[in-house]
Amino acid sequence: MKIGRFLAVTCLSLCVVIFSWFSFYLAPPSIAQNQPNLPTRLTASSTGAQLSLPDWQRISFATMPPIQKGASINIDGKERKWEAGDTPDKYLSLSDIEDALQPSLLSLDSITKTVSNLNLKTVPLISFPLLGQQTLQNLADIVPNLGQANAAQIKPIAALLKTQAPQTNIDTPLSNLLAQNQTLAELKLNQTDLSSYTVEDIPNVDAVQLSNFSGWQNTLIYKVPGLGALPLTEFPIPLSELGNTFARIDFIWGKAEKRRQRTISGSDVAGFSVPCSDQECPYIELDDLENLGRRKGREFEGRSWISGKYQQVEGGWGCLEGVNGGKEPTGRLPFGSAFKVVVMEPDEKTDTVDTALFFRFKNICGATPYFMGPVPFLTYKLNAPIFIGTLGSELSQNTYTPKPNSSEVSTNASKTNTVPVNNSTQPNCELNQGSQTANLMALAKSIADTENNGNYNDVGAYACTDDESNCGVSLGKYKFLSYDKYTQEQIQKANGGQDFLAKLSQGYRPNDAEVFQFFPPLAQEDAFQNSIADKINSTSQEIDPVTKKPFSGARLVERVAQKYFGGDSSIVDSDAKDVFGRLSIKNYGEDVLSKYNQNYQGC
Repeated sequence: MKIGRFLAVTCLSLCVVIFSWFSFYLAPPSIAQNQPNLPTRLTASSTGAQLSLPDWQRISFATMPPIQKGASINIDGKERKWEAGDTPDKYLSLSDIEDALQPSLLSLDSITKTVSNLNLKTVPLISFPLLGQQTLQNLADIVPNLGQANAAQIKPIAALLKTQAPQTNIDTPLSNLLAQNQTLAELKLNQTDLSSYTVEDIPNVDAVQLSNFSGWQNTLIYKVPGLGALPLTEFPIPLSELGNTFARIDFIWGKAEKRRQRTISGSDVAGFSVPCSDQECPYIELDDLENLGRRKGREFEGRSWISGKYQQVEGGWGCLEGVNGGKEPTGRLPFGSAFKVVVMEPDEKTDTVDTALFFRFKNICGATPYFMGPVPFLTYKLNAPIFIGTLGSELSQNTYTPKPNSSEVSTNASKTNTVPVNNSTQPNCELNQGSQTANLMALAKSIADTENNGNYNDVGAYACTDDESNCGVSLGKYKFLSYDKYTQEQIQKANGGQDFLAKLSQGYRPNDAEVFQFFPPLAQEDAFQNSIADKINSTSQEIDPVTKKPFSGARLVERVAQKYFGGDSSIVDSDAKDVFGRLSIKNYGEDVLSKYNQNYQGC
């Protein structure tokens, strides 16, 4: 009796396996199902199979699905709040997406060229509050030809002067008025009623890059006319796929699963192979697209993408790494750093799995974990291809091992009289003359703003120094050369990093996926901050030939910037220019100091 039952069960199981095998190889895998308001596009694999990806050309922050949960947090005394039902443009600021998409390089004019139904003649000025927050002096400085126009011709400014300084002769060029009266220069546009004006009532304001507006970093996306409707492919750094790796969902497992060691999920802090143990570990198991004619096994075969609804991993860095307890849902960054893709609830009964997006906040000193979500993304069925982005050495170990706190920098213990770097995130970035410290984060951001690079995946020219004994390729947002010690410190942390550096020294030009793998954004930020910190420490012990005293205050900022631009051995206040003839070493230091004073006093 028992033997007959065993044979019957065995035969039934075998039939099920055979049927499943034939179903899999005779029928194409199912395509991901799109969520409402999230268009997808089909792309063909090398074998002609149809693979599904989000159609970022038809997706904007305003058309993304709404977030499912609301909350609020306090960052540096400012409340960041979002409610269930909000689209990302309602709770993300320009600073949050700056590194990923660089909206600061946009202007209203560039936005209107893409967003066809945006007409600045009809856009109320109050719908662009960033403009209202500007002082008259700043407007005169950044808006082309505004200072030469009579104040009476600029309707909102004329109204402001009539209410705040009625004795002023507004039939005078604006720049002349401001030069004569500092009080007028400090007036802000929103100190008068702006409800009856449009953005176009400030002539030429549409030509101004967003980064030139004071306070642009804290502006929410929807508060910049047209920005929320801008397709994600139209940002200065277009949203796109990182890598080209698809996998097939081979199995879908529920909450009964407890231990999974071979994973492809994690974070940009903990790496993307974080095991799941001692908890519920629902996951999807991945396999190669074998039914499409590929017979060669791939590294991700049999690997698990763990559900971020159940597993939290280390995330965030700098002054914001402690938000949400320093944790975020496990997942991947297949589309870059703007958001994280997370597997949510694998359902064994229906053989489906939902995915979601999670966002983060950023400021000049760090980033929170990716904890804002979930925002519904794509739903997949068993056997569907799923995009997993770039894969490589991350499968054998974490791609990047961060320091305990990426905002902390080490100093050489053998040095004497080392001046501590001010890493404070409290609101006081002002440099007092005589102070031999500088706010690291604020100074680093000022230099980054002056460089205006912005793309973490940049690959620059091959160059050699020291009679060609040091050769390499410039990489990333800050154009660090691969032979630079700060670059090498970070790349060597990745598995295979030493071999990667050797290839770069021979002139090899890596693709975006390789830059992201070996020198990810967090590693680039650490390299940059460590470089600036060392320059602050060494420069504060040097004698300024102008003051005959150790560099301090504004002169410390200038000289650190000069070293970054011209090298540690460059001559103080030199008129020597770079190969492009764009700036002298002295001018570069002055520009950085100007940005530091303008944007980061009181940061």
